[in-house]
Amino acid sequence: MRKLLPRVRGLITEHPESGAGMQAVVTLLRSRVAHYNWVGIYLVQGDKLVLEAWDGPEATGHVSIDIGQGICGLAARKKETVVVDDVHSQDEYLACFPETKSEIVVPMLRGEECIGEIDIDSDTPSAFGKDDREFLEEVAQLLVSAYFSL
Repeated sequence: MRKLLPRVRGLITEHPESGAGMQAVVTLLRSRVAHYNWVGIYLVQGDKLVLEAWDGPEATGHVSIDIGQGICGLAARKKETVVVDDVHSQDEYLACFPETKSEIVVPMLRGEECIGEIDIDSDTPSAFGKDDREFLEEVAQLLVSAYFSL
């Protein structure tokens, strides 16, 4: 996955407008990582997470999520990456797709402030490991540096 980082940097450079850049990144991630079945970026707006960009077989009904609600809301509140190996074992999980088995949510942090997050669903149980976490945390930081610097 780390071999995709130069392409992520290139897409960010090619797309100076944040919406187009984030859309290009989610499309790249989903198309190049086999176990990423749905990829989205949510941005914090007030006390909600609002879907900004996504790529997957279908849209989610969760285009706005309260901070603290679901796995996405938990990651935003805690300001740390959350990996769920079996979404059906988590009371907090907000079901988007019946096929989803596992999820990773990586906050996009600007200093101590959570400004958004990368949310990825997989149809494979326990799909996300240390490599996914480290790679996606770096992608999140690239997005923040490019589009949300102070």
